[in-house]
Amino acid sequence: MRILPLIAAFGAIGTTLSAQANCSAGMSPPLTLATQNPFAGGSLYGHPGFPNPPGPTFPGFSFVFDMTPNVAIDISQIDIDLYDAGGLVDLGNGTTVVSPNQVGATATVTFFIFPGASWVGNETNTAAWGALGTGTLTVAGAHAHSPIVFNPPINLPPGLWGVAIQVPQTTTGPNPGPLHPMVDPLTTVISTYADTVVTIEHLQFQRESWTNLLASPAHTQNLEFHYTAASDYSQWTSFGAGCVAPNAPVLGLLQRPQVGTTINFQTSNIQPGTLFSFNLFGFVPSPNGTSLAQFGLPGCNLYLQLGSPIISSISTVTAGASTTPITIPSDPSYAGIVMFGQSAPMTSGANIGFYASNGVCVAFGLY
Repeated sequence: MRILPLIAAFGAIGTTLSAQANCSAGMSPPLTLATQNPFAGGSLYGHPGFPNPPGPTFPGFSFVFDMTPNVAIDISQIDIDLYDAGGLVDLGNGTTVVSPNQVGATATVTFFIFPGASWVGNETNTAAWGALGTGTLTVAGAHAHSPIVFNPPINLPPGLWGVAIQVPQTTTGPNPGPLHPMVDPLTTVISTYADTVVTIEHLQFQRESWTNLLASPAHTQNLEFHYTAASDYSQWTSFGAGCVAPNAPVLGLLQRPQVGTTINFQTSNIQPGTLFSFNLFGFVPSPNGTSLAQFGLPGCNLYLQLGSPIISSISTVTAGASTTPITIPSDPSYAGIVMFGQSAPMTSGANIGFYASNGVCVAFGLY
């Protein structure tokens, strides 16, 4: 199948027409990256003098980590795991105390950055850090998500950033005071947390902000990041409808169309007895569909523009589905190209021997 040579030849067409398309490689939907899912842990960290109240100068605790986004991101929320819901705390000397129940209490959390370098070795260099924004933390129960909501979101450009999330004592709500995050000391340490957009490394807990009171990196922290990528996010959408009812074939993708990967176009809901399916690919859509009634397919539409360059292939049908793989080269120049697809299962007795699927709009992206 000569699809990729066409992509290279008509890349300019795809780029020009992307504004008219149903999809584009741009801002991502809301994404999450969690260090543990679900949250877990059997130990808590608190201020250095727990269970006694901290001194008047206690600044709170911090999570410190290195964050490297590949593109600009907006961080809307970071969830942490707190043990501040009135549970029992074993002091390790044969006695237990009850932690204050602070569920519903709030605190203002500050998002600090150390630009262009790792935080490692800079955790006590207060003057080198800058505050990028603040968020509101609301205390939830143990192993529930205590959200820190940033409004407006924290905008972090691409590149390496040392980050410190400073969590002070709560100031409103029940039993205001210091907070105590949960950690999992028994979990094998994962040094890197990553998805296609963001990499997080060197995550540690700092019992008192801007001091050398760092917890062992062997302890796994509980954090979940909620963010969106600003650009270059690969996406696809479906448009139009297949024919013939009530069992129209459905075309979709099994993966997002990320540059450097193989994506599979899959047609499902194909009628029994169908052995083959045609696949059509091009760069100019017919968003509302062009009726194929004049060609012997009443009720069916073509979702690629008649007269535009269209490439076809054929695939076998197994158990009511056919799959067509396409490998997108690992070349950044392919990012942003938009192509369109449709399939036509060859089913005996259907019109002139064909059904038609919906159309798909496919936007290649880097992530």
